[in-house]
This record gives sequence, C-alpha cells and structure tokens, in this order.
Amino acid sequence: MRIPFSVNRPVICAIMKLEQPYVIEWVAWHKLHGFDLMIADNCSAGPQSAVLQALRDAGWIRLVDWRHDTVLPQRRAYSYLYWQALLHGYRYLGFMDADEFLEPLDGPPWSGAELVRSLLSRPGVRSVAFRWVNFGSDGKEAYDDELVTVRFQRRGTHDAPTARWKKSFARVSSALRKALRDPGQFMPHPHGFRISLRRTLVDGMTLDKHPAAMPMEWKIGWIRHYAVKSRQELADKHARGGGFTPSSEAPSLDEYRVSRDQNDILDPLDDATVGALRAKVSEIVRSLDPAVIAQTRPLFTQRG
Repeated sequence: MRIPFSVNRPVICAIMKLEQPYVIEWVAWHKLHGFDLMIADNCSAGPQSAVLQALRDAGWIRLVDWRHDTVLPQRRAYSYLYWQALLHGYRYLGFMDADEFLEPLDGPPWSGAELVRSLLSRPGVRSVAFRWVNFGSDGKEAYDDELVTVRFQRRGTHDAPTARWKKSFARVSSALRKALRDPGQFMPHPHGFRISLRRTLVDGMTLDKHPAAMPMEWKIGWIRHYAVKSRQELADKHARGGGFTPSSEAPSLDEYRVSRDQNDILDPLDDATVGALRAKVSEIVRSLDPAVIAQTRPLFTQRG
C-alpha cells in the first residue's frame, strides 16, 4: 500500500473480455499519453489471460483477476478497481473500455494524462468527462490485421445522438465517501461518478453550462470510440454480451449498428501520430514472448 493520493499520474481502469486482438494497441496509445493502466481480466476461456499476464510481467499494466465474475461483472469490477487505485496511491482515475481511446484536441501531442491532471487540479473540480466520437465500419466486412485506429478513418458528427455519451475521470478522494457507503457496487453506471454536476467538467465546461444533450463541437478532447469495427467483429462482440446491461435490455445487433456505425466525415490520424503509435506497439511486442504475440490474433480468423 502506498501513501493515499501520492501518485500524480492518472490511472485508466478497464475490464476486458476477449480483447486479445486489440489490447496491445490500446495499451500503446494510452502509455504514449502518459497514463498508468489497470485491467481486470474477465476472460474465462481463450488467450486473453496469457496476453494480459505477459503485459503485466513486462511492466506495462497492473492486472486484476476478475475471471470468477461471469454475470454483468462491470459494475463490481469497477468498484474493485477503484479500491485498488486507492491502495496503490493514485490521485486520479478514469474508467474506459478497450474500444475507447482518449485524445486531446489542443496542446502538445500525446498529452492526455497531462490534460486530465490539469483539469482535475482546478479548484472545485472533482470530475472531468470527455464525449464520444464514434468511428464507423467504413463498409468493412471482416477483421484485418492492422491497428484499429488506422483501419477505421470515418467518424460521426458532433450532433450524433451517441456523441452525448461520455467517459469520466475523477479525483479518487472525491468518490471515497460514496465508496465507503457501498464498497462493492457504488459505481452507478460505466460512464461517470456520483459527483455533483457543479463539480464536473465536460469537455472543459461545467455541466450546468453544457447539458449532456447539447450538440456542440468537441473542444479540448474526445474519446475515439470504435464500437463497431467490421461487420464480422461486431457480430462477435454482440454474441459475447455486455458487462453492464442485461441482454433483455440491450439493443439488438441491428439497433446497435444503426446507432454507432457513423461514417460521415473522413478523419484519419496524421502520419506522425501513426508513426509514434506503431513504434510504441513494436516496443511492447519486443518485450513479450513471440508465443504470446501469436495468441493476439482473433479466434474468429481460425474458423474453417
């Protein structure tokens, strides 16, 4: 256990299941942005566990074994990850998924952790959130062994319904009182914390001036959201099921595709960003056993 709130570097926490084709890119992206990473492994079968364990052993992530929790595990895992962040001394934490990539829109490149830290350091600010920008399938039908952020270059507009959704970071101390009241399930949903709207910034503005439904252009940062990928990958994701919403309440595959497969604007990453990301991915790959790397290929490419 470290001194509480002594680690000034924000930590991103996530729960993952069958994400072995994508996790190295996700780790590389957020390491370039200066974050620590803590992942709960929720894969009871398949190669993801070996990949995550190798990333942990090489020092890229902290790893929590969450394979025992098989029914809507996300809320309980998030609560546990919060307590782990507190025990490890983190001052700031956020929750994201393996298909989400935080990106500042202003300031120097790869400055995501600094952006989060600077916003949460403002007097009176307890939580900060960034809105989704949804990248669609661009008509692709099947998996291709290329970086997700390079494969899919077309995105939705700022006034798309899903652009109202957010992912949040918070001061660890600001969530502590509610965590003590309900240690196992105090997270209300995957998108935010139980923190006053007056104490929360969305895209750098308070919620009373920036209602969740207000269609505005992104200003200081966004969450690149690759929920769809190719048609084949989306079908596998849908079959896997969600970690928070019961299947009886979840949208159908077609409803999910219609709401998130947004391809209005061509917006590729610039060459410098792609080059830096490829270099970081290569650095991570070199640190892992080749036998583990072979397991990052998706299981569905092996179907006869």
